Amino acid sequence: MIDRTAVLNGQQRAQTVGDERAVPGPSPGAAHPADGETTRTPGDLRGKFAVVTGANTGLGYQTARQLTAMGATVVLACRHPGRMRTAADAIRNEQPEAVIGEVTLDLGSLRSVRSAARQIADTYPRLDILVNNAAVMGVPQWTTLDGFETHFGVNHLGHFAFTGLLLDKLLAAPTARIVSVSSIAHHAARLDPLDWPNPTKYKPHRAYAASKLANLIYAYELHRRLANAGSAARSIACHPGWSETQMLRKASRLSGHRLGMTAWLRLLAAIVAQPPEGGARPTLHAASGDVHSGAYVGPTRMWHTRGPAGLDRSSDDSRDVTAAQLLWDLSTELTGVNYGALAVNEVPVVQAAQVVGPDTSAPACGSDRQRIAAQECPASPESTISAIRPASGADLDAVGQLHQACSARSRQRRYLGGASPSIGRLRHLLEPTQGLTLLATAKPVNGVEQVVAMANLITEGDEAEVALLVRDDWQRRGLGAELLRRLIQNARSVGCRTLVFHVHTENTPMLKIIAKLGMNLTAERDGSLITATLLLDG
Repeated sequence: MIDRTAVLNGQQRAQTVGDERAVPGPSPGAAHPADGETTRTPGDLRGKFAVVTGANTGLGYQTARQLTAMGATVVLACRHPGRMRTAADAIRNEQPEAVIGEVTLDLGSLRSVRSAARQIADTYPRLDILVNNAAVMGVPQWTTLDGFETHFGVNHLGHFAFTGLLLDKLLAAPTARIVSVSSIAHHAARLDPLDWPNPTKYKPHRAYAASKLANLIYAYELHRRLANAGSAARSIACHPGWSETQMLRKASRLSGHRLGMTAWLRLLAAIVAQPPEGGARPTLHAASGDVHSGAYVGPTRMWHTRGPAGLDRSSDDSRDVTAAQLLWDLSTELTGVNYGALAVNEVPVVQAAQVVGPDTSAPACGSDRQRIAAQECPASPESTISAIRPASGADLDAVGQLHQACSARSRQRRYLGGASPSIGRLRHLLEPTQGLTLLATAKPVNGVEQVVAMANLITEGDEAEVALLVRDDWQRRGLGAELLRRLIQNARSVGCRTLVFHVHTENTPMLKIIAKLGMNLTAERDGSLITATLLLDG
């Protein structure tokens, strides 16, 4: 725990967790020179509050060490309390007036992330600098405590949640900086955000590269959202070039020759790799130098592997706006952290109870399947859905507009990563030979009815497949669950005994809806695809 009183009042609590002392001035000579150059203090950070993740060793330790030398109050946020204490003591021994806090943070556990963010938020009046530095590299096919691939879960999701939970404290600072530490390895990543949480084919170096691409995409999207919200906070990305750190050596041991154990790679590292003090320079420049929001900072010499910090160029994939929106939505879904302070034009939540039930008196078998009607509800001021009804070919244009209005994430979830359906395929979905398609329509806008959701039931014998597409601003309102309930009623009425869903592993909303049905459920996983089968009783 952190002693809040000590932090705010500058009282000394030596050799305890959360040791806090009076804020000192910059300490000359605290930073070691690298590449034969003197590392100069970028600025005076007295009175500033900073948090550095993964600060017990390597780049994180050097970043925290030099921020304290510039006068900042620095919180070390690390997974291992003992190693964190050793790092904090080392800085205190070198800088007796350093103001250092310690918070245990396991980025592989969203519970730990929430606990650490709560401790920091309860202790500090604001945060001026957040350095998202911690990372894993080259680990075997492990998952986090929350079930995500470890590189993606720790390097991206953990920091996404941590930053979002501290957002209010960051926005309370005049000009906060959120620094995301990426890597030149991001150039090797394949742009496929839906595959990253649980890759279909796992290779450690690809998973690491994907997580570092995610760091960049996130940093740029956060920059855009801060700007749109009118915030003065800056989101800046950086990379250390090639630095000789414990993480690199550990990754080499875990992944074998692929990540650095061959003789030629050792030789190359001896020529190119710089010490952690040098690798921390881009991070320090991003945290305290004259750098604009949305920038990407890295070394400027030897193919951007070492040397003084300056602006660098990231891959085209890292600046893909569609992928950024998809990754942001996906991260929000997986972590439950929504960055509400940056929301613009929030859509009010509607109660699912406002959607009325189906007309169960309709015919229920053979060629009458498509005539099973859904009851309309009056377009009263209290209503939000004007009707849930069967689709027809006349709805083609409206359903096409529904697809255009849905995000790439929603369309990929519905069509399992494939492209949106052709006109011919849409016609078939609207009027299936066997089955039923329901449409949910909203109250008319300027006299034009809007289709906001489509639910498909395709039957074959006593088995049926189900799929849903709900417009993004109508998700999480119970509409999908209501449509599914009606399709299940129809499936039962026409004699279906099993209901099959093909769902991407990251589509947690759909998986939750299925889990709440209370029926006999079996599930099989094939890579990133889950096939869930429900047995319909009576």
